[in-house]
Amino acid sequence: MIKLKQLLTEGKGDCYQAGGRLIFKYFGDKNAKLVHGMVSGQGALEGSRFGHCWVEWKDKVMDHSNDRQLDLDKQLYYIMGRIDPNECVYYTPEEAAKKMTDIGHWGPWDISGLTVKDTYGDLGPEEYKELVLGEAPKEDVMPDQRMEIGKHDQKIPSQIIDKLDQIL
Repeated sequence: MIKLKQLLTEGKGDCYQAGGRLIFKYFGDKNAKLVHGMVSGQGALEGSRFGHCWVEWKDKVMDHSNDRQLDLDKQLYYIMGRIDPNECVYYTPEEAAKKMTDIGHWGPWDISGLTVKDTYGDLGPEEYKELVLGEAPKEDVMPDQRMEIGKHDQKIPSQIIDKLDQIL
């Protein structure tokens, strides 16, 4: 049985931090965006939507959260996560750095990112999975355990803030 302390201290849920650190590599690149958006859960999280963070570069998504190094086609990632671009906020590397220094945490900044009930519309979760079967890796792309959902408002270490201030 997982205790609350384990969930709070050992759960990965590092998407905002992982995305924030990854976007640092793309300063000055107009094709790179840090994205905060809502995704649909898989596995035990099926039926819920929650805030998530990833990096996009051209037509590629890089999701390095929860000890993964997923680099996928953007269209496939959006289908698998049932992501609505209208529920996303896109930041250039410089905009993301400014938010980090002004607010002092990894995110989310301009969306609540709260876990909500998923409404699938005309296409249910199994139909979405069928659309991408054979094209997607066998492992789940989206988190499938509650402890993998991104932790909100994680403080950014002062040495990182200082480096960002120097860049800006």
